[in-house]
Amino acid sequence: MLPKTGSRNLLDADPKVFTPLMTTVQKIARASQKAFNADGILILQFNEPAAGQTVFHLHLHVIPRKEGVPLKSHGREAADHAVLAKQAEMIRAEL
Repeated sequence: MLPKTGSRNLLDADPKVFTPLMTTVQKIARASQKAFNADGILILQFNEPAAGQTVFHLHLHVIPRKEGVPLKSHGREAADHAVLAKQAEMIRAEL
């Protein structure tokens, strides 16, 4: 889901985007939980640099979680693009 009007983050987004945005997030979260056999799903959204925002458009992070596995810090290192492509295919297969 891409809103017709861009925004820096949740704070200045048109409230009309929230229902379709969260519907899409739920769909991706369910597919991610299945694809990664996750125990849970973490949904993150950062607003402004003080809160950890480094990419300045509205987006949410959908993170599959396993019990007992520590959460890594946000934005510290770039992920391997080949790994990301494989993970994206795993999620697509569950959609």
